[in-house]
Amino acid sequence: MNKLYNMRFLLKLAGNKKKSLIASIILSVISSVFATLIYYMLYKVIITLIDTKIQYEYLWSLSKYITIFVIINIVSSVLSGILSHVAAFNILYQVRINVCNHLPKLNMGFFNKNTIGEIKKTVNEDVEKLELFIAHQLPDLVTAMISPVLIIGIMIYFNAVLGIIMVIPVILALISQKQTYKQYSKNMTKYNYFQRKMNTAIIQYVKGMNVFKAFNISSVSFNQFNDSVEDHYDFWMKTTKQSMPFYVNYLLLLESGTLFSVPIGGYMLIKGYIEFAAFLLIMLLSIILFESFKSLMSLSQELNILLEGAGNIRKIIETPILEDGNLELPIDTSHEITFKNVSFSYEKTKVIKNLNFTVKNNSITALVGASGSGKTTITQLIGRFFDIQQGSISVGGINIKELSTKSLMNNIAYVFQEVYLIKDTIYENIRMGMDKTEDEIISAARKAQIHDYIISLPNAYNTKIGNGGIKLSMGEAQRISIARCILKDAPVLILDEVTAYADLENERKLQLALDELLRNKTAIIIAHRLYTIMNVNEILVLEEGRIVEQGTHEALINNKGIYRNMWDNYMMEDSLCIKI
Repeated sequence: MNKLYNMRFLLKLAGNKKKSLIASIILSVISSVFATLIYYMLYKVIITLIDTKIQYEYLWSLSKYITIFVIINIVSSVLSGILSHVAAFNILYQVRINVCNHLPKLNMGFFNKNTIGEIKKTVNEDVEKLELFIAHQLPDLVTAMISPVLIIGIMIYFNAVLGIIMVIPVILALISQKQTYKQYSKNMTKYNYFQRKMNTAIIQYVKGMNVFKAFNISSVSFNQFNDSVEDHYDFWMKTTKQSMPFYVNYLLLLESGTLFSVPIGGYMLIKGYIEFAAFLLIMLLSIILFESFKSLMSLSQELNILLEGAGNIRKIIETPILEDGNLELPIDTSHEITFKNVSFSYEKTKVIKNLNFTVKNNSITALVGASGSGKTTITQLIGRFFDIQQGSISVGGINIKELSTKSLMNNIAYVFQEVYLIKDTIYENIRMGMDKTEDEIISAARKAQIHDYIISLPNAYNTKIGNGGIKLSMGEAQRISIARCILKDAPVLILDEVTAYADLENERKLQLALDELLRNKTAIIIAHRLYTIMNVNEILVLEEGRIVEQGTHEALINNKGIYRNMWDNYMMEDSLCIKI
């Protein structure tokens, strides 16, 4: 049933290119028909040549027909290929665009469930197989299906007994093929699982190469990578052993098909039940018939893999998106953030529990607490990276679920702990698709304390980052990220431990950049270095998804509770570092 849905899904993906595909299929059928007719015309030529009185005019006429049929066969085949390729590349483009447009609309839960390797396999490999099938294999599949029908029809037309005998090995081969196909069908889901697992392990291994080198871990020592390769290998060995007996029977029956045709056909020729030209034609067509069925077997296996891949694409495209609101945040409105009785769970694990707090307009609130206390989750819920299961979150007095995603994200800027830089110029990394002038970008870089570093580079703002370019330190990358936010000028800011990895020099510049960024903004800061939040308006102390303390730095210190213990421990660690 899934495969039927996947096939319908494939046809739906064709969209306005269905006509091109149908035309390609029709041309492929025409090509098959005329390819078969050529053999019939050759039969006529043989009949004419073995006649005691050769009719040269009739022979010349047959030659003309053969030439015309060959031309029609070639032209229809080429046109079929052109149309299928044009359709394939257009469908490929549209599918990738649809998938890439759909992915940002999904909540982060989808990306937690599906690894980078799994998504990469779907967007890259599974989509690429669509092109291979539509452009190349679809016309071949049509030919492989039509040709046997035409050939068997011609055989039965010339000699019904011999034609039916020729069908016997085909029927037996198809029974074996069905068993082989069953084995493949059962294992395709596993194939996709092991392929995704191996892709994920390879990506992790490559991305973590510096760590693996430091600890002298080879691909064999990295169990996840090694196990995924072994599992992939074991899967194919098991699949091959399961399907091998049926596949061998299938090939033997097709390859030995002439053992049926030659003795019986020869006997019928000797007895005069069939003429010599018809006998030669049937022997020739029998070879083509068996080869067509071998192609059909191969193409059916490819179709099976393709349909599983189409299922992966369908899984992404049919994953429900976050329901978009239709309200817009008014210009010059208050950007007060309110959590009211908010609870949220990852799958079955409850991480936010009946949370209530307000971040006043143009104020700074800091979130502190142990790892896993819910700090990052709170910041992600504000941007609707996930939807809450209970309660409400509002910005400017409007429930964020009622706001359009565009309006919500236009009013929020994030500076994450892990900075993502695209493989492009520094200029484009700051601009990030925003419609801003060069002067505005340079001004943002100045305020982010990164301009002087940029102009010290040989190509200044046109310097490439990543492969073939420069590698930035964590502090420099953070200041690029801050420059983006200054350029965006969103009224709400969310900062996730932006100074966590900065050295002393970068931290000083980061603090200057943050002072500029936070001016007249409503902000939430996740803090690791507690001295950086001493002057914020309010601190929320979190423990297992709940607020256990809140107030100013001074009030919480005087309260001598959890925050005071955190502060004392932080200062002790700091003093130990200084002594060392």
